Amino acid sequence: MLIDAARRAEAAAKEMLSVVNAGSASCGELRDALAVCRSVAALVSAVQTSAAAAIAGRERHGDGGAQVLADAAGLTRRDAHSQVKTAKALRAVPVVRDAVESGRVPQANARSLAEAISRAGASTVGADGDLLAKAERLRPDQFVREARRWTADRQGDGGASAYRQLRAKRSVRIWDGDDGMVHLHGQFDPVTGKRIANRLRNQARALYDTDKAVVGHGSERRSFDQCMADAVDNFTNGAAGGSSNGGGRSLADICVVAHVDDDTGRLITELPDGVRLPAEVLEQLSCNARLTGAVYDRKGRPIWRTESRRTVTESQWQLLIAKWGGCFHCGANPGICQAHHIEPASRGGPTKLDNLVPACWTCHHRIHHDGWQIHKSPDGNHTLHPPQRSRHGPAHAVERPPPIIAEPAPLFTPPPAKPPQA
Repeated sequence: MLIDAARRAEAAAKEMLSVVNAGSASCGELRDALAVCRSVAALVSAVQTSAAAAIAGRERHGDGGAQVLADAAGLTRRDAHSQVKTAKALRAVPVVRDAVESGRVPQANARSLAEAISRAGASTVGADGDLLAKAERLRPDQFVREARRWTADRQGDGGASAYRQLRAKRSVRIWDGDDGMVHLHGQFDPVTGKRIANRLRNQARALYDTDKAVVGHGSERRSFDQCMADAVDNFTNGAAGGSSNGGGRSLADICVVAHVDDDTGRLITELPDGVRLPAEVLEQLSCNARLTGAVYDRKGRPIWRTESRRTVTESQWQLLIAKWGGCFHCGANPGICQAHHIEPASRGGPTKLDNLVPACWTCHHRIHHDGWQIHKSPDGNHTLHPPQRSRHGPAHAVERPPPIIAEPAPLFTPPPAKPPQA
C-alpha cells in the first residue's frame, strides 16, 4: 500500500513537470502549482523523516534515522541530522507540526521553531499563536531574528544562557586535505564571529581595490575569496597592524543596536541580525572599544551622534605593562592581555591609569561573565577574587542535648542515724 501511494505521487510529479516544460500553463496556473508544490514538498519531507526514524528505531541505529535519511534523500549527514532533530522537536507541539507538514510554515522557519522549543519549552511555544502566525507569514531571514528575540525574552536572563551555549561551541580546526591544501574551519559566538568577519572583509576589500588600481599594469587581479585568504595570512605575519591592547588602529568594528523596552524599561541590546546580547557582553565590548554613539528616532532617522574614547593610548599601555609585567592576576604574557576598566566605562569609569589593569583573555572573561571581582588596594596592587556566593549544604536537624534521666526514689528511706552519746 505504501509503495503504491509513493508511485502515484511520483507519477503525479512527472505529469506536473511535463506540463510546465511544455509551456502551455499560464502564469496564474504556475503560481498556483508552486503553492501546491510547497505543501507537497513539506509532506514528502515529513514522510522521509518519519520513515527513516521508524527504520532506525526498529533496527536500533541510535541516530534517529539521520544516516538512513541522508542515504535515501541524497542529503549531507549534517542536513539530515538537522532535519531529524527538527522533526523530533516539532512532534512535541502538534499544532506546529501540522503547520509545517501542511506547508504553511517553510522548512527554514521550522528549524527556528524547533530551536525555540528546545530553549523555551514546548508548552510555551504551543501557547503562543502569534509566533506560529509569524512563522507562516515571514521570510526565513526575517523570522530567524524574530524567533531569537522571542526566545531571549522568555528565558528571563536577557539571552545570557543562550549566548553562553553558543560561546561554548567555539572551535577552530586545521587539517591537511587530500588535494594538498591546508583546510581551516572555525565557528565562533556571534560577537567574536562578527568582529573576525568585519576585520577580514575590510582587509580583503582593501586588497581587492589595490588590485583594481594596478590591474592595467600587467598584474593579475585576485578574486575576493583569494583576498580573504590573504587577509588571514596578513594577521599571522603582522601586516595587518594594530596592537593587542586595543590601542592604535581598531582591530574590528561591530554594530550593536540598543533600545529601551517600552513595557519593562530594560535596556535591550542586539546585533543587527537580531542576536540578543546579555548585559555582561555589552560591558565587555564597552571596556575596550572606541565607541561611536548614534541615537535614532522611531522611524530610523539619526537624531544624535557622538564619539567617546574607551581604548588606552600606547603610552598608557606601556606604563601598565611596566608596572604589572603582564596580566595583573595570573601574570600571563602581555600579548594576550587587554586593558580593563575597574570602574566600567559604561558607568562613567575613566580611561586613566588608576582605573586600568591589564587582564588576559581568560581573566577578562571571568570578570565580565563569571562575576569575579577586583579588590582595589590603596597602593595600587589590586587583586582578583571569585564571586562570594551563598552556599547552602544539606539541612541537618538541630542537635539536642542528651536527656537527663532522674534516678528513681528508693521505696524505703531509713531514718537518719543518731549521733553517738557521750
